[in-house]
Amino acid sequence: MNMELEDSKLIIMLKAFDKNELEKLENYINSPFFNTSEQLVTFFKMLKKEYPHFEGLDKRAIFSKIYPKEEFMDKRIRDLQSRMLGLVENFLAQLEFMKQDLLISRLTLQQLAERDLERHFTDKIKETGKKMDKGKIINSMNLFSRYSFFKQKRSYMQKFKALGKRNENYEDITEEIDLFVDYTVYKILKYALISKGQDMSIKQDYDFKMLNYILEYLKDRPLEDNPVIKILINMIILSNDEDDDAAYYIIRDLLKDNIDFIDKEDLRYIYIELYNFTKIRSLKDKPEFKKENYRILKESIENGLYPLDGKYLAESSYMTIIGSGLQEGDFEWTENFMEKYKNMLQPELRNNAYDFCKATFNYRKGNYGEALKGLSKVSIDDFYYQLRVKNHQLKIYYETGDFEMAKNIIDSYRHFLSTAKFLPDFVKTRFVNYVNFTSRLVNIQLGGERKNLGDITEEINHINPSVIENKSWLLEQISKFKM
Repeated sequence: MNMELEDSKLIIMLKAFDKNELEKLENYINSPFFNTSEQLVTFFKMLKKEYPHFEGLDKRAIFSKIYPKEEFMDKRIRDLQSRMLGLVENFLAQLEFMKQDLLISRLTLQQLAERDLERHFTDKIKETGKKMDKGKIINSMNLFSRYSFFKQKRSYMQKFKALGKRNENYEDITEEIDLFVDYTVYKILKYALISKGQDMSIKQDYDFKMLNYILEYLKDRPLEDNPVIKILINMIILSNDEDDDAAYYIIRDLLKDNIDFIDKEDLRYIYIELYNFTKIRSLKDKPEFKKENYRILKESIENGLYPLDGKYLAESSYMTIIGSGLQEGDFEWTENFMEKYKNMLQPELRNNAYDFCKATFNYRKGNYGEALKGLSKVSIDDFYYQLRVKNHQLKIYYETGDFEMAKNIIDSYRHFLSTAKFLPDFVKTRFVNYVNFTSRLVNIQLGGERKNLGDITEEINHINPSVIENKSWLLEQISKFKM
């Protein structure tokens, strides 16, 4: 076993290929257009035999096969690896290039124009125009390709058409300018949203002066033909004013009719922001947004727009989605999601997140014993897991009437909250209020004055839902007291 070769960048990259991709790579390497080195062809054949684990590789065996009459030199093997790595990287670029139909058409038009092939150029212009008309998705690549298409067409006609025959193409410059403006506006709005998101997450304060000019310009421009840009504008309005319900409803209605025209990554961002907006509104003074929040959540999942952490489903999103489904009593959909998307989590986080969510599911179904068993399997090295586990343990012991155990959990909970230095203040406040109110209810259950229930109820009713965890659960437990 040669660890040096097996741990090389080349082998690590090849391990990331599936069988179909490896076959395509072999065709690419065997093509004289892309590779003229027989040494690399032979080298790849030897590598392919060891796919997918590449455990049988031996430098000397490879060297003797490729350079049979030469004495072994490690540098020659390193050179082979370097050249092969470059070829594989070019192959990956080729795969991406082949997805860009409009880019390929644009580059073809450029070559036809350079060769003065007017007939071919004219036919390709017509073909590309039809292809663009069929293209639904509006994103930066699409807008830039459309702009470039009209620019190429006009430039070619100006160069090769007699002055008197150019009138038919003058209107193209108007569309060319409009497309350039659309592309520029789209990019600026996207950058503005990205910078606003960074301002919130890392406290970066960026003064995007150009945005004000763009918004002013768009005030006098009808946007009925630009629904994607209209959505982005209202997203900015929403990010500036979290109480602007009108902007939310405009976005929601535009999404219904234009979801097929919006780039998937843009959609992912839009749904995340709408989810956050409806969540905040539901916690403040608009309880009707709770249903909107869950609708947005399900719609995003069903359209494959869940938040990603690299190539994986974000652990926090997995848990939030399941928690929301359980709160809505949507057990069948939630269980299907929990099982189906488990394997989309990062492998090192998968079991812990699943065990916790399964325990939560059992709690909601009234299977308290199974829920406690599940919670005992959850690793609480992460302080957020400690919060979640203690939260559910306290509710279970309270609901099952084990108030002495509930008191123990409360003591442990309070100690944890007082010592958790990295817990944000707003999160700590939510859970401290929850623990304190639950403690008062436990004391009444253990013989305290029931007349205090009225005061507790009034206090909970008047506290803002954003600063207390499990407000509805607390009120539900109070309603169960026999007065």
